[in-house]
Amino acid sequence: MKKFIFFILFTCLANAQDYSKLFNSLDSVQKSQAVDHLRKIKKLINYEIIKSGIKVGEKEFIKGVFFIDKQGKFSVIIIDDKSKKYNDIISNIINNIPPSNCSKYFNEYTSFRFKLNEISDLEKYYNELMQEENNNPQAISELNTYPAFKKSKFLDNKEKALKSFSVSMAEHIKANFNYPEKAMNENIQGKTNVTFIISSEGEVNEIYACNAHPLLQLEGVRIIELLPKMIPGSKNGENVAIRYAQPLTFKMR
Repeated sequence: MKKFIFFILFTCLANAQDYSKLFNSLDSVQKSQAVDHLRKIKKLINYEIIKSGIKVGEKEFIKGVFFIDKQGKFSVIIIDDKSKKYNDIISNIINNIPPSNCSKYFNEYTSFRFKLNEISDLEKYYNELMQEENNNPQAISELNTYPAFKKSKFLDNKEKALKSFSVSMAEHIKANFNYPEKAMNENIQGKTNVTFIISSEGEVNEIYACNAHPLLQLEGVRIIELLPKMIPGSKNGENVAIRYAQPLTFKMR
C-alpha cells in the first residue's frame, strides 16, 4: 500500500478559511512531507478538543486508523476504546475534509497514536500552528548530537551514536515484536513504515504508521509506543524534537 496524507482541512473553527495556508495540494506533496501534514491534523484535533472545553489527562493518548476510499473521501475506521470519547470531534473534523483528487492515495490507511496536551492560551496555540511550516521536527541527519537510549556510551561521536541507536532499536523491536494472531490466521504479510517523533524531552508522543494492512500498522505503533524515555537529540546546543522512520517487516515462515 502507498502512503497517503491529508491536505486542506476545513473545520468549524473560527478561522477555518485560513487552514489552506497549512496544507499544500495533495498532488504536490512529497512523501517526506507526509508526517508534517499528519502532525498538523493532530494539532488541529488537539485544538478542537480543548476548545470544546474538555480537560485532558497528563498521559492521555488518541489511537486509531484513518482511511481514504476510492472516491477520495476520508473516514475514521478504528478508534481505540480509550479514545472513543473523542470520536464525535475527530469524525466531525475528518468528515469536513473535501474529497481528494489524487487517485494514487485512494484505498489507503494510516494508523496513529498521539498525546493530547492541555492548551493554556488557545489564541497563541492557533497562531503558532499557522507557523508550523517553520517549526517541524528535525530529521536525525540534521542534528549535532543524535538521540540515544539512556544506556548509550557514544553521545559525542555521531557515527557511533547512530549505530548504537540502531542496535538498541533493533533489540527493542525483537523483545516486543508480536505477529498479530488475526493477521497470521488470514496470511497477512507486508512491511509497514512507522514514523515517530522524539520530543526535546526525549519522549515518544507521536507515532504514524502506513504502507501496510492496518493490523500490521497497529502492531508497529504498539511496538514503538513501548519505547523508553530517551536522551534527546540536539542542534546548536539546544535539545530539539526529531522524527525517525523505522520499517517493520511482517513475514511468515
